[in-house]
Amino acid sequence: MKVLFAASFGGHWAQLKRLTELLACDEREFVSTAREQHQSADYYLDDFSVRELWRGVRQLPRALSIVRKSRPDLIISTGAAPGLLVLFAGFLLGKKTLWVDSIANSRRLSLSGRVAKLFASQVLTQWPELATGRVRYLGRLL
Repeated sequence: MKVLFAASFGGHWAQLKRLTELLACDEREFVSTAREQHQSADYYLDDFSVRELWRGVRQLPRALSIVRKSRPDLIISTGAAPGLLVLFAGFLLGKKTLWVDSIANSRRLSLSGRVAKLFASQVLTQWPELATGRVRYLGRLL
């Protein structure tokens, strides 16, 4: 199984890297937002927030290209908006997608997580009280 992991630099990236250690897969590729992280990532997207939707829309062709080149069986993101964009590109191309909301969001699902609920194959929270509807709690992952 080939997995494409996508996250913004910082806490999201740290959580994503920890998550990769828990998963057994044949191939891993990474999408990052920090140019200095690009050496450890296979692909790069500019960082933006969900509130700056126009910046994300401009990068949708690049996200689609990344998913097409990578040809993953599964796309996983821990956030934030650029990871969400890669998941959306995967959704458009018929890929399985998994959103893992940050452990920091203990009171409410993140804005990106709430958007991911609309199209991601699976949305996970790390807090049992936030598991409602399409959002599942499978235990603390990170």
